[in-house]
Amino acid sequence: MAAVTPPSQPQFPVGVVMILPTIAFWTLVIMGATRDGGKHAGTYAAYAFAVAGVGLAVFAFFKIRQVRARNTHKRRAMEDGIRTTARIAGTRVRGHLNQDPYVVFTLEVNPESGEPYRVTVDELVSQLAIPRIQVDTVLDVHVHPDDPRFVVIDPAALGRG
Repeated sequence: MAAVTPPSQPQFPVGVVMILPTIAFWTLVIMGATRDGGKHAGTYAAYAFAVAGVGLAVFAFFKIRQVRARNTHKRRAMEDGIRTTARIAGTRVRGHLNQDPYVVFTLEVNPESGEPYRVTVDELVSQLAIPRIQVDTVLDVHVHPDDPRFVVIDPAALGRG
């Protein structure tokens, strides 16, 4: 079997891919506005938008790959992983999507064999499930078979199952 990057390693910040195209875009826009009295502004603008389009395409490619890899790891944890429980040791909101909060959970996982350990899990939680996810609540979780640091909270506990 081929070596796989462990899923618990931090993800590459895909937004970094947009730094150079953004700099190139604005450089071309400024050059078009200031060179030759603006005679070739349209040409510079065309190049600027071409650079922006290519940058967005590259960003989308890497972001889609990243999301697919994460979903594959989640699916494997759900299907082949070890089902156990975890106690919520802490929570904080990281943002929102359609009024549902992204919650960063600090979980204390209680494996059947071995010592309890803490992990951090980032999940989108339905507003209707918020009363059920308070500190000290025990949740069902799935632990990735190859990486005990990669934990997936049972979707039913988050109001998505």
